[in-house]
Amino acid sequence: MRVAMLTVAMLICGTAVSASAQPLIQIPERPKIVVGGYGEVKTMPDVATITYTARGEGPTSDDAVRSMAAAESRIDAALRSIDAAADPRTSEVKVAAVRSNDCKEREYGPVQLSTGACAIAGYVATQSATVLTRAVNDAGTMVGVISRAGGLDPTIDNFSLRDPRLAQQQAMAAALSDAASKAASIAAASHIQLGQILDISTSSQAQAQAIVVTGSRIEPNAPPPPPPVTVKLTPEPITTNANVTVTYAIAQ
Repeated sequence: MRVAMLTVAMLICGTAVSASAQPLIQIPERPKIVVGGYGEVKTMPDVATITYTARGEGPTSDDAVRSMAAAESRIDAALRSIDAAADPRTSEVKVAAVRSNDCKEREYGPVQLSTGACAIAGYVATQSATVLTRAVNDAGTMVGVISRAGGLDPTIDNFSLRDPRLAQQQAMAAALSDAASKAASIAAASHIQLGQILDISTSSQAQAQAIVVTGSRIEPNAPPPPPPVTVKLTPEPITTNANVTVTYAIAQ
């Protein structure tokens, strides 16, 4: 009985050793083709972004803020005379005391009394504003009326698309078509047959041309201004592009 049990144990051990000695089976990688595709579409912009600063001055801080608010009201009215839907968004209100150039006060220096050369002569209040307009062709004219109404440094920051999704889809479709064309050419030249798509990775970006227009400030007590000066704009189309990497199987 003891001999029989020893024989069985030896057979089991021998089987385990034989199994572990066998090499692992490696599955060969599936043949494939990896190609890159590029797609691009150009779309005329339908939104212009304009930034400017409303400014007010006065002997007291309240006077300066009131003057700034009045300037903002004039600018709003001027903008809506061209684009009724214009809705400026404001931020970063600042009020600064004005002192003589002879005052040697430094931002990080010791605090000085507002006397003598450092006496406060008045206050300046400013407020940053941004307006998005769909009246793209009138954006240059809007910059002019902002300046006329007392706005500082009106600038067309950029042109863009209100909804870029359609352009992105078109660019992606063009990129995939480009990848498919390249893969088909490679397959034909190599005398192989393409199989199914195994993987797609993507990246895309949109680029817009920036246009800057500057204006000058007029005195708030000036006589009623003439009609606004029309500025003709022809912005560049927005370029939306997409890059794809497509992996095709090679049919066996």
